[in-house]
Amino acid sequence: MGLERITAVMQGKHDNYDIDLMRALIMASAEASHVDADGAHAVSHRVIADHLRASSFLIADGVLPAKEGRGYVLRRIMRRAMRHAHIIGCTEPLLWRLVPALVRQMGGPFRSWRAPKRSSPRR
Repeated sequence: MGLERITAVMQGKHDNYDIDLMRALIMASAEASHVDADGAHAVSHRVIADHLRASSFLIADGVLPAKEGRGYVLRRIMRRAMRHAHIIGCTEPLLWRLVPALVRQMGGPFRSWRAPKRSSPRR
């Protein structure tokens, strides 16, 4: 079981997206986009929240968008989140505006974590 499933069990939830970690990000997405979190675009808010978290952790791990490997995965995750932001009607970039909400949710557990130093950029 991953973090979300353990949290769902401990919080008595039947859906990983109803846990406090994800719900705060979903609500931040809804607030920033001015689109109801539980309406017709609920799936888009879930995708945005989930992919924001995944892409932020990949970037914090030193991964950069690329044409292959982990960088390609990051690129695809970011594009999918951006596509869902477009679907809900956002014409301006949205994901960067949600980072403070992610830091509020996950900043405590990861505050002491430091990305490895790289001597030269990856190609």
